[in-house]
Amino acid sequence: MAGFIDLHLKRPSRPDELRSMLEHAARLGFRKVGLAPSESPEPGGAGELGVDVVTRVDLRPGSGRELLRLLGGLRWRYEVVAVECLGKDVARQAAKDHRVDVLNFSSSLSTRMRVWFDRQEASLASEAGCALEINISDILRAGPYQCAKLLSILRVEIENARRREVPVVVSSGADSPSLMRSPREIVALLDLLDVEEGEGKDMISRNPLMIVERNRMKMAPGFVAPGIRVVGDAR
Repeated sequence: MAGFIDLHLKRPSRPDELRSMLEHAARLGFRKVGLAPSESPEPGGAGELGVDVVTRVDLRPGSGRELLRLLGGLRWRYEVVAVECLGKDVARQAAKDHRVDVLNFSSSLSTRMRVWFDRQEASLASEAGCALEINISDILRAGPYQCAKLLSILRVEIENARRREVPVVVSSGADSPSLMRSPREIVALLDLLDVEEGEGKDMISRNPLMIVERNRMKMAPGFVAPGIRVVGDAR
């Protein structure tokens, strides 16, 4: 179970619930969780719980130009940079920018039916090394009609990602323990999206781990390029 990662926990409305979410993540079997930082102190004891907190930032730019401005000062302040694509210009810009790690799309069905992960974004993301992130909480919150429509869109998005070999990351996107699910439950839920068990496990283990390890390596002191590191005084 040590390899499972929930790359997207949202901060709850009540700060005191955050520790409960981390405790619940540990009980469910996750050893790493992605969490946006806050001005408030981090909950103590995350390491004692066996949970490794991965810092992430979730950008919601209104335009491709705004995204470029935001990315200019953010890239190496966070271990994961995610962009919620609310418009096609943002989606295209984010998909082709190597500073973006994961693409998110709106939980609103009306918006998702207009802006979703299409073949062009898949092609751009493949070249840039960007991943598609799917939040399980979007499915859990949807009513019967909305859920059926959303599942249909997600199947197409995953197939577009497969065609271009774009990694898919499945996260909870939860802001409360009630929306968190165990790795086993997530893999079972992915069956609704025509994702087989082995592929589903990769979406909550190997794929997110690849992003975290890659960025932590680049953020480490002395990093120059993949395979090249300064280990002492160059004089």
